[in-house]
Amino acid sequence: MRPRITQSTVDTTGKAQQIAHYDHGVIDRDFEINRPHGEARFYRFLMDFKFAAAVGLLSSTVRGTKVLVVCCGSGMDSEYLVQAGAEVVAMDISGGCLARAQVRANRYALSYALVRGDADNLPFSDGVFDYGFVHDGLHHLSDPYRALAELARVARRGLILTEPAHASLTTVLVRLRLAAQYEEAGNYVMRLERHRLESACKSLGFNRIVSTRYLVKYGHPPGRWWRVLDREPLFTLARAAFALFGVTLLGRWGNKLAFVAERTQR
Repeated sequence: MRPRITQSTVDTTGKAQQIAHYDHGVIDRDFEINRPHGEARFYRFLMDFKFAAAVGLLSSTVRGTKVLVVCCGSGMDSEYLVQAGAEVVAMDISGGCLARAQVRANRYALSYALVRGDADNLPFSDGVFDYGFVHDGLHHLSDPYRALAELARVARRGLILTEPAHASLTTVLVRLRLAAQYEEAGNYVMRLERHRLESACKSLGFNRIVSTRYLVKYGHPPGRWWRVLDREPLFTLARAAFALFGVTLLGRWGNKLAFVAERTQR
């Protein structure tokens, strides 16, 4: 089924630079359209892990639910959700992102609707979705909590987030100029704090809130040397090292946050 693109009014005030970047400044379009397809084996594993870490926190499966993906980019997370059995509406402020997401849908025989819209002012009625999903999107916004409130308005059951976490290690790396404070699109990276997210979600009526952190670093796209890890036993060793250091030993201080907030019957 060919995805449909619905046009809605977009407030581009203060966001023109990001729109211009994602419309015209993306250099490796094929990477964006295809990832994680065709990438190094360990990179594919990490993308699978990020998605599973977030949806795995839910009290039930996403199969059979209606999910809004905000800041959908080129459709990678929409593809994951479709494969998991969800009915997906993917939204982004960038027409360029939506065009790439449509190419992905055509290329991999995916069915999801595409909508152009602003995360701060969602063009949907209250409670029309079961879940709202965001992967590395809120950190682009000047006020992530406004978008969070909008998601809470349209998603009656819950929110699924996977975002950069506010971490001491990241602060050190930024000071050493080994991590970026601003992205190529021009936005300040809003790294989120778990406790503030929890407080915000409780005030929005969610009564089941769970999260986890982990430590991971990869390039965008990953370097060619990652292909070395395609081979055994290096791939198995890389997975084991990530599980030991990135999740078990250092996860609590990790730079990535998987977060779920749900409204459940008491």
